[in-house]
Amino acid sequence: MTLFPRRAQQLRRLAAVLALSALPLVANAATESFFWLGLPVTFKAKEYAFKPWPAYELRQLQVQTTQPIDMKHVWLTPDWSSWMTEFKTNRMRAEVDEIVAKPAALARLGTSDGPSSRKITRVNFARLKLQVGATTLEFPAGTMNFGGDGTLTEVRIALGDKIEVSLKPTAGKLGVTVQTERLTLPALPALAFTSVVAQGEIDEQGITLDKIGANGDGGAVGGSLRVDLSEGAVLSGNLTFNSLRVKEVLDRLYPRHVVEGFLNADLTIKSSAASIVELKAAPIQVEGTYTLKAGSIDRFGLFEGMRKSGRGVVGGGLVRFEAITGKFAGATGAIATASFGGLDNGGLKGQGSFTVKPDGQLAGSVGGTLRLPGGQTEARNLQLTGKASAPILSVR
Repeated sequence: MTLFPRRAQQLRRLAAVLALSALPLVANAATESFFWLGLPVTFKAKEYAFKPWPAYELRQLQVQTTQPIDMKHVWLTPDWSSWMTEFKTNRMRAEVDEIVAKPAALARLGTSDGPSSRKITRVNFARLKLQVGATTLEFPAGTMNFGGDGTLTEVRIALGDKIEVSLKPTAGKLGVTVQTERLTLPALPALAFTSVVAQGEIDEQGITLDKIGANGDGGAVGGSLRVDLSEGAVLSGNLTFNSLRVKEVLDRLYPRHVVEGFLNADLTIKSSAASIVELKAAPIQVEGTYTLKAGSIDRFGLFEGMRKSGRGVVGGGLVRFEAITGKFAGATGAIATASFGGLDNGGLKGQGSFTVKPDGQLAGSVGGTLRLPGGQTEARNLQLTGKASAPILSVR
């Protein structure tokens, strides 16, 4: 219940009068504002509308940059906060159903080299379509914010799952920032991020994220990625791991595996698909080098194998190490190949190479060297079979 019904009614009437009196100004802006930030603006139809307040509707509006920006329906209303608090009656807001533009055209709105009869302070849009290469990137509803001089300062879009996208014109280019809390990627099932911030640029042919910072599994992931959209969708880039808990990483691929330690790695990745939508689920090829520090391998009877007098399966044991290094190559859902060297546990040294199937099946060989009490050394090659959860070493 309203305590002062007469006063409330008077305020509503005043607001309606202000809105109706502002419409001629809005209409004037539409019919006389042939330039926006120095750019010609054309539209095919105009009429009054309610959205829900009185507004001026423009249809088939086009901002004439070198690459036009198209808007099907635009509803203009006064920016009441600027009108009431700063007495700036040339400030307007807009509601747009769909914006279609190229990155360079959107970035052009970040500079002003000509007049604007009416300055836009905010644009709320229902859809944004960015034409990049042979692809159209479709974004959901968002907001475009403009500075005091009328130039575009930022486009903010929420993609769901707490993923925030920000587009900012910078030196004639369209910068992009992607930020999220938790993130998993079907094509990289080994990784789970607790936070991600990626910065880069969207150009006419693709997306570059050259500053990636992510946290997960007790460590950090950095790197850079490029998605070329000139024909299909081609992903390339590199990732750097810093002190990830390898048990958590490998558990997502091979449950109950037997490796512990802290993983550092430098990897190159690549993938391709017919479209960016299909790229999300396309296999990713990974290749690079790694270092595993302060770790151990359980059920790994290398020491026992060096001491075994005859042939056959060796009993399992726990091998600790300060650091091992190696190479890795694989792809989503495919057999991976790996090697390791530098294993040093007192008088025992080891190295090896092997393959791992998606179900964890191992196949390869491990070489060991054992320094005996008298100073002699014993060298031997062992066969590696079994699974990632239960490796088996055998004396050949």
